[in-house]
Amino acid sequence: MQSATDLELVAAFCKQDERQALGILYQRYGHLVVGLCLDYLKDREAAKDATMDVFEKVTLKVCNQPIETFRAWLFYTSRNHCIDLLRKKIRLRERESKISSELVVESIDADRPLSEERLTMLPDALAKLPAEQARCVKLFYLQGKSYNDVAEATGYDLKKVKSYLQNGRRNLRINLEKMAHEQS
Repeated sequence: MQSATDLELVAAFCKQDERQALGILYQRYGHLVVGLCLDYLKDREAAKDATMDVFEKVTLKVCNQPIETFRAWLFYTSRNHCIDLLRKKIRLRERESKISSELVVESIDADRPLSEERLTMLPDALAKLPAEQARCVKLFYLQGKSYNDVAEATGYDLKKVKSYLQNGRRNLRINLEKMAHEQS
């Protein structure tokens, strides 16, 4: 089976569910996919994780798509996966920025935005919130869900969600202020 072509290995995997065929393809191209992902993601561990995700996608998609050249298809799939990861990372940063903007709007001194120092404290400050508040704040601000979506995801009624968000923002601001005071 080692001497089989890429397309023969794909056919063996699709028709006979030969897992060994997929293993051979991984041996041939795994290191190249890691390298490609490393070029995009600039982080070795993230590149290794992305490679595993890509080969998981291969098992799900390879049999349903016409493939003329497996290597080209694999690199195209890998590139798209890395671009998706980068887009998610950008959206996460934008959502974190949205939280800091909300905190600025609610703060007493709204003319002064959150400092870089306070932005780095945000994950720890979130972790100190009561579970219900933290869950609602993360869904609403970090995942960009609407009030109704948060209510549906958590099982809380809409009024509870709004209350948890209001209290969560207030407590988050208080936590950030305490943490900043402790560091100074």
